[in-house]
Amino acid sequence: MKIAFATAELAPLAHVGGLGDVSRWLPTTLAEAGDDVRVFLPRYGSLETEGTIETVVPGLEEIDLVGLGTAAVTTLGGPGPEVLLVDAPQWFSGDIYAPGHDEHIRYAAFCTAVLAACDALGWAPDVIHANDWHTALLPLHAGARGGHWPVVPVVLTIHNLAYQGWFPQSDLERMGLDTSHPALNEQGGRINSLRAGILSAALVTTVSPTYAAEIVTPQHGEGLDDVLRERQKELVGVLNGIGSEWDPSTDPYLPSTYSPSTLDIKTESKAALRDRLGLVHRDGVPVLGVVSRLAEQKGFSLFKRTLPRLLEDGRVQLAVIGRGDSALEAMFQSFAKRFPSDAGYHDGFDPELAHLVEAGSDIFLMPSQWEPCGLNQMYSLHYGTVPVVHRTGGLADTVTEWDPISGVGTGFLFDQFSETGFGAALSIALQSFGDTEAWRTLQRNGMAEDFSWTRRAGEYREIYERAISSQ
Repeated sequence: MKIAFATAELAPLAHVGGLGDVSRWLPTTLAEAGDDVRVFLPRYGSLETEGTIETVVPGLEEIDLVGLGTAAVTTLGGPGPEVLLVDAPQWFSGDIYAPGHDEHIRYAAFCTAVLAACDALGWAPDVIHANDWHTALLPLHAGARGGHWPVVPVVLTIHNLAYQGWFPQSDLERMGLDTSHPALNEQGGRINSLRAGILSAALVTTVSPTYAAEIVTPQHGEGLDDVLRERQKELVGVLNGIGSEWDPSTDPYLPSTYSPSTLDIKTESKAALRDRLGLVHRDGVPVLGVVSRLAEQKGFSLFKRTLPRLLEDGRVQLAVIGRGDSALEAMFQSFAKRFPSDAGYHDGFDPELAHLVEAGSDIFLMPSQWEPCGLNQMYSLHYGTVPVVHRTGGLADTVTEWDPISGVGTGFLFDQFSETGFGAALSIALQSFGDTEAWRTLQRNGMAEDFSWTRRAGEYREIYERAISSQ
């Protein structure tokens, strides 16, 4: 199968969130299985290309962006699917995301370049995989381009429904789009890119089955629940997977690797984590871990009164990595200042420390108010670190409630998004931590879960085949 994969992020070249991880591992896994996958990415000025060889693709030295200038297309050497970078400095000279009045024009130029590059290469994909609002208009760009493109199905994946790409209706002509297309339903003189993409894609996917069910409701639909209900038969939830760099048996960031049969070695990572964050070594006291963007959505407001009581009583220690909302940063800074021997906070992203938190923590906290999929709870399970999560989105699909009687389950969930609900789940987790034999069973249950991209890629391939047969 020939698959054109268009994305605004690609780890590790241009990485902000989960989209970057999916864009790395899904195409890689499909290519390893024999599919012809070409990944298209804007060549941002901030792109991390160190250690790669970048060359201009013959025949793509200058492609026409239909009123938006020209672009070259470069490629990177190395294994895996071919990565094609749309080099248009007039649009992508800066950072990955540059919110402003022209961001929709940037991605219109990118979508035009994807189609033009395929034409210039004489490569006609069987399916286009678009991601989030940035490339959601690809079905409309394909229709406007004509030729064979209107019959090439587009699968649109929603990674985060909250970002929708609003822009003035008056810019449609400049973007090269058919202003009369029924999917371009203006609201107050503005167009919603994601809404138009949902209406015009052959199939729409999102990153977990529960999130797919949630977003057709007014509570979680971010104002798009009506069109999502309209397309509900074409809406599919597919969980993300985790990449091979998240494996405690091979992880180079750990002081010693370990597996389900050698879980005692995990304590070496716990000691290293404590040393790194200046925490004292306390026998029998669990370390609670957090690795996250600090945002209201992530539910950390539930920590405000719950965790200080536990820290004060010496019942837990806390290891946090994150940056974002200033009030949340201040909260974690205050924990570290008030409990310097038992709470550590790093206000940035550090890959080595992130891996150490996943391996060295006993319990991972992920109380998100809503979560399309989430990756860290899956990393935690793979590392034998037991998650405490809110029962929502992908968290509900990946963590199952621990039952000490049957020995079944992988973590602890709470239904009511409140300090009471979170506190109750954490209290049960702390009680369970005291039973060493049961805790080992719980850890091994999580480590046995299959979150591989091989499984997910098979599900996506079925979706592509369904999209092709629908045309």
